[in-house]
Parts: sequence; structure tokens; C-alpha cells
Amino acid sequence: MLSETHRNITINHHSLNYTIWNGGKNVILCFHGFGLDHSSYKIVWESLKETHTIYSFDLPYHGTSQFPKNEQTLLPKHWLEFMEKFLMVEGIDRFEAIGYSMGGKYAMITAELFPDKIKHLHLIAPDGITTHFSYRFSTYPFLFRKLFKTQIKNPWFFKALVKSLRTLRIMNNYSLRFAESQMDTEFKRSQVYYSWVNLRHFLPNLKLLAAQINDHQTPTTFYIGKHDKVIDSKTIEPLHKLLPDSELVMLESGHSNLLTSVAKHLETKN
Repeated sequence: MLSETHRNITINHHSLNYTIWNGGKNVILCFHGFGLDHSSYKIVWESLKETHTIYSFDLPYHGTSQFPKNEQTLLPKHWLEFMEKFLMVEGIDRFEAIGYSMGGKYAMITAELFPDKIKHLHLIAPDGITTHFSYRFSTYPFLFRKLFKTQIKNPWFFKALVKSLRTLRIMNNYSLRFAESQMDTEFKRSQVYYSWVNLRHFLPNLKLLAAQINDHQTPTTFYIGKHDKVIDSKTIEPLHKLLPDSELVMLESGHSNLLTSVAKHLETKN
């Protein structure tokens, strides 16, 4: 029977919500991808429940977590406050962390902040290792951020840009369709804007993270879909090459169904 508990950590009117699925004595913290929420990891819990208890978060601007819609950036020092309070409330000393796509940033920064507590770092097609030009273009310069914000109500520029990229064949059609799927409603466009803008300085220090992982001999596993055209094996190279003992698992999967493939893989390893 599924034992599910919902809790939250509140700091300065910011509420970070999470769900607990009870199982074995090992603890794993789960950070989902863009447009998803804590429930995306239920399939992973099904594979690990004999050995693991899962804490799955609703990340900022997702699920039931409450973060103000402004341009105040989330920094690693702010995340440290949330995680310190969370670990104290839950009485957690050692844990694994798993991050999928956007959630990879949170998993890496959590590992960076708590190098003595992390038992295993799992990175599933992680964002935050390679910063794409389009992301910097949309979120860093003020004028471009202002243009990006106008697209929430009327995405004329986004549609024209996608049309031009498709005509000129600058990006593959899969990536363009993926981008369109993330921007096809006003709610999603708002979610994209505030997630991207507020996380524009929320990045791991790759050299520091790698040094800590190597010093502590922390097991680190990368999971990449062989058919993933959003985040592929080249995207993770800046960190992967710094971790000679890390494992790279290639799965028969695209990007959107990668969590399902990882859950099956973990079940065979568990």
C-alpha cells in the first residue's frame, strides 16, 4: 500500500512542498523536470520501495510550492537554507539525490552544498552543466528578459522565431516541437519565464562539485537516452570528464520517457 505524506518548508513566505513515500531505510531526494511535479517520481519509488524512502519535491513554480512571481533570483545560498531546515525537520543525515532535466541543477547543487552527506548522485539528462545560448539570450540582458516576459500573454515573437528556425533548419524539428509543447498555453509560458529568469544564477560550481565528489569518492551516475535530442551525452561532458570514476548509463529512450527507463534500470540493479 502506498504510504504518502505531504509536507512543506516555509522560509520568508516561500513554501517548498514535498511528498514522502515510505519504504526502505535508505533515503533518496528527488528533483523533477520542467513542467512536472513530485508525482513524476512515483514510478521510481515503485522500483526502489523495498530499499528506499523517497522525498520528492515540488520545485519552485511547479506543483503546490509557492514562490512569488518576481525577478528575484534563487541562489545556492537560499537553497542551502531550505535544505538545512528540511534535513533537520526530517532527521536525515545521509541521502542519495536524483535529478531529472531541470531537476539536475537542484541535485548537483544539493550535492555541492552537502558533500559529507551525499551517498550517491544520480543525474538523468541533467540541465545545468552546459548553458545554452538561447537560455542566456532569454534571461540575462534586461531588454531581452522584458521581451521574453511579453510572450506570456502574446507569444508572437516566439512563434516567429520557431518558424524561422524551422525554415532555416538551424535546430532539429524534435527540439522545436519540444519547445512548442512547453509554450503552448499561457500557464506554461508563465512557468517557463519565472523558472528560467529566477534560476538564471542557480548553477552548480562544476569544478568544486567534481573535486568534492572525487575527494569523497561519491558514486555518480549519468543516465542519458540514446534518442534524446534535448540533452545528450555531449551536453554532460564538462562534468563527466572531471569524474573519472563516474558511470554513464545509455538507455533506449528519448527525453520525455527517460524517467520510466531509469526506473526499470534501477529495479534491475536494486
